[in-house]
Amino acid sequence: MSNLFDRILVAIDDSEPAKVALAIGARLAREHDGELVLCNVVNWLTVVAELESTGAVVDPKSTIDAMTRHAQELLDEAARDALHHGIIAQRQLVEGEPAKSILGVAGKLHCSVIVMGTHARGGLGRLFIGSTTDAVLRGSSIPVLTVRPETIIAEPSRNCFERIVVGADDSEPARAAIETIIGHAAADGCHVLFCSVVDIDTVVGARGYYDTAVHASLYDEAQRAVDGAVTEARANDVAAEGRIAEGNASRALIAVAKRENADLIVTGSHGRRGVRRVFVGSVAETIVRTSPVPVLVVRSAARAGAATGVRAKRQTSAAL
Repeated sequence: MSNLFDRILVAIDDSEPAKVALAIGARLAREHDGELVLCNVVNWLTVVAELESTGAVVDPKSTIDAMTRHAQELLDEAARDALHHGIIAQRQLVEGEPAKSILGVAGKLHCSVIVMGTHARGGLGRLFIGSTTDAVLRGSSIPVLTVRPETIIAEPSRNCFERIVVGADDSEPARAAIETIIGHAAADGCHVLFCSVVDIDTVVGARGYYDTAVHASLYDEAQRAVDGAVTEARANDVAAEGRIAEGNASRALIAVAKRENADLIVTGSHGRRGVRRVFVGSVAETIVRTSPVPVLVVRSAARAGAATGVRAKRQTSAAL
């Protein structure tokens, strides 16, 4: 059994992305003999406040009751859909701010992964409107699997994630992603391609000319990251290979995933917040918004739990 999909939480609402998230969550639960938790959040305080701001006379109890009934209907419908996959799902109806509530349920129930849909809004619309998925990605200490309405899912005749592309570098989040996927692939028999990207813009630099020494240094660093990940994966009986790509990190990883017919992209994330996240940008965020296949985002805080299987195997091998 794969530890990554032992207990899957799927965030449920009435959107198309949520339906895709439910479908893949139920399928992963079936493939890995895992548990499925469906979570819907009733954020009635915001709705009541918006209604009252218009000057309308609002009966809060009536509004809350209606929202709660609708949420329960969505959960019941989602549970019926999961049953079509052979999965009996647990239902969680909670009140509060959506992202915080989802993370709270995931922590309370010791979920191993959160599955969410995203509309993948770009530009100022996403920046000012905000996104529950964005907030969960930034705050989750366990891996988050994201899908869009256009996401390509593997055919039902085979497992969801047989070919996986993982972003590899020497950062802490990338180490967390690498260890997470090695633990999963060791149990699942997946093929993993570790890919490190050399950013050409960094090679050119602010001076506006190509720097051969910088290029060579970055390439060597990328090669070390890939070689280390491949060696660690193979030591855990994972079929793995490495690749160096050049260009913008997010676009390069997606291009590699397309060429390799990958079923999943895995990336680390620093979980930046506020102004720094807005202006610095995020490779993980861009991949989530543009990837044609599901994306698993892992933060460094998830590393200790995700790597348990890898470390256990190392200790067993050492004892032998």
